[in-house]
Amino acid sequence: MSYILVVDDNFDNRHIIGQMLQFSGFTVELVADAHSALQIARTRRPGLILMDLSMPGLDGWTATEYVRRDPELHSIPIVAVSGHVTRNDIERAKRAGCVEFLAKPIDYEHLIEVARRYTGQASRSSSHTS
Repeated sequence: MSYILVVDDNFDNRHIIGQMLQFSGFTVELVADAHSALQIARTRRPGLILMDLSMPGLDGWTATEYVRRDPELHSIPIVAVSGHVTRNDIERAKRAGCVEFLAKPIDYEHLIEVARRYTGQASRSSSHTS
């Protein structure tokens, strides 16, 4: 099963998102910066990256562009996660290569629906038949 790489420089945001995903049965790895995310993506190939956009140093927009240009990584879906929710921010994320945009504060149900869609993981209830 693939895992989800959560990239956010804010400790609380990173861990809250990670806990939400783990509670729903996902395997996650948490990193605080985009440089680490790129290194991890190259070695461990996540099934999905949740990328904060506004981070010190290498920002999420630029990191997403790097992933999209890398022939070995370009197919990994990247979902932007940001408190910057203007039309320009959302359009910039899409231009960089994000497949979707999640606004902070994160809505739990929407996060899980997006994670399931891009990882192919079915919901727990749909895997049981009566």
